[in-house]
Amino acid sequence: MDVPLLYSFPLWGVALIFLVLLLIALESGFRVGLRMRNSWKDAESGGGAVVLTSMFALLGLVLAFTYASGVSRFDARKNAVIQEANSLGTAFHRADLVAEPGRTELRRTLLEYARTRAFPPGSIKTVADLEAALKKTLEHLSKIWPATKKVIEQGEPAPRESSLVAAINGVLDVHTVRLAAVSDRLPSIVIWMLVFIAAASLAVAGYNAGIQGRMSRWRMSAFALVLTGLMIVIMDFDRPNDGFVIVSNHSIYAVIAEMEANLKL
Repeated sequence: MDVPLLYSFPLWGVALIFLVLLLIALESGFRVGLRMRNSWKDAESGGGAVVLTSMFALLGLVLAFTYASGVSRFDARKNAVIQEANSLGTAFHRADLVAEPGRTELRRTLLEYARTRAFPPGSIKTVADLEAALKKTLEHLSKIWPATKKVIEQGEPAPRESSLVAAINGVLDVHTVRLAAVSDRLPSIVIWMLVFIAAASLAVAGYNAGIQGRMSRWRMSAFALVLTGLMIVIMDFDRPNDGFVIVSNHSIYAVIAEMEANLKL
């Protein structure tokens, strides 16, 4: 699975990169403004205030859209986890309706697969961790259909067969849904565009301050820090297993506990 380069770094590292870029843009704009100050008779002329206001308005618009997009993808991942927990529970209970010996084998197969679908926070930090987790879950997923075929070959009544197959198909389908939800990330070009607009806005703000001959560095630095924090939160929505915004696996754990209780493990 391909993972954008930005998402392969820890969040604190990305935050440091963004903050340094914004501060460099701010300081560069200020120093250029100081050099150009003597050529300006009127510090307010040249449309500087209009340009700065327009750029900050554009920055706010882009931040709002990317933040809303991140929230929607995060909600999709949460819904995918709940949907998978429901499908696993349904398949497990319907498997209890069929006769032995296929019943226990199928239910144990579903339990082993369910255990691979719960990911503790921080368990996936690198591309290698993600690939290993995906390989493990695919190995257990591949065992579900053969176990289902054994049950069907026992000659179960048609209504039970149809009900069980529909439930198993639901488990297989939701796997794809959840994988797609995890893979859906904000493109790196959008993140860099956001950083560029923020840096350009701070550069213009610094330039205007340089034209005026003064700048409150701590206030502008605080603003750059706030912008960095907001961009990191937007990226954090696309890191469902680490960071500060984590998709809860509580529903999957609840299903696993119920399965284990039924099988008395």
